[in-house]
Amino acid sequence: MSDGAAKIRVGIFAASSAVPIFEFERGLQHLRSAGFVPIVHEQVAKQHFTFAGTDQQRASAFYEYAVNPMLPVLWAARGGYGTARLLPLLEELSARHGIPPKKLLVGYSDLTVLHEFVRTRWGWSTLHAPMPAAANFATFDAAEFHALVAYVRKQSADALWAHKSLTWLTEPPAAPIRAQLIGGNLALWQTLAGTPWQPSALGRILFFEDLGEPYYRIDRMVTHLAQSRMLDGAAAIVLGDFCNCADEDTQCWANAQGTEKKSLRRTFNEREAFDEIFGSVGRRLRIPIADGLPVGHGPHFAPLPLGAGYELGSDGTLKLVNWDWLF
Repeated sequence: MSDGAAKIRVGIFAASSAVPIFEFERGLQHLRSAGFVPIVHEQVAKQHFTFAGTDQQRASAFYEYAVNPMLPVLWAARGGYGTARLLPLLEELSARHGIPPKKLLVGYSDLTVLHEFVRTRWGWSTLHAPMPAAANFATFDAAEFHALVAYVRKQSADALWAHKSLTWLTEPPAAPIRAQLIGGNLALWQTLAGTPWQPSALGRILFFEDLGEPYYRIDRMVTHLAQSRMLDGAAAIVLGDFCNCADEDTQCWANAQGTEKKSLRRTFNEREAFDEIFGSVGRRLRIPIADGLPVGHGPHFAPLPLGAGYELGSDGTLKLVNWDWLF
């Protein structure tokens, strides 16, 4: 940050799992060194079951910071699990006290459902990006972190994904696709099926990433999305990092005596699995699908504006066209 750059106050809340204190303190210091002034809600230190406080405490803290005019940016301390439990409470708070003014919400993973909620219900801008309680927050790739800082500061950024061509799992589109990009964590997106907050894919580019899911579970999620018609009308699908996702090597007895085991079948690599899981759905629903966006739970952590307009080229390039936080 240049010496003359204004410091931005960011409200830190925890909508999901309990927050690890020492990792969080290191992350806060990294934010301060980038020119931010983190204002941490007392709720972040609370614990209830596996969460950072009760549902009511977490929802109230988020809404309190959402209506605070001194906090233009809200940044989640971490993900984990529990944000979906807050959606009906946030609906009640909105109905009782009004819709908060427009802000930027930063986070990813379990925050996927909150990104979609504030985008559609409150008209907020959202940014898929790392959170300060992550153990590696202070050691992210410098270029990725600089892009994150620039975006939060309402500046154009040189994001990693802007320099990489994606690989098509289906036939590429005949012409560039210009559409709004929404999405996030695949497992969390699936949990919105059949709820009042189920997203619409119509005319949009869907982005998915995930962590620690074997391929059969990824297939189950995609099958559910397709059968619940949550993919209908999508302009395209782009896939980010699927970190620590792999095929299962199921072992079975190799002889009648039960003295030796062997693999039930051969295991599949990511390209083979994704061609079957995503490629087959894309071909059936006539949705162009591209793989390789350097965004997710690792190894890449490039920030990605959600709810923004993009151009997805036939050559696999992705370009940010418009985003209401910047333009």
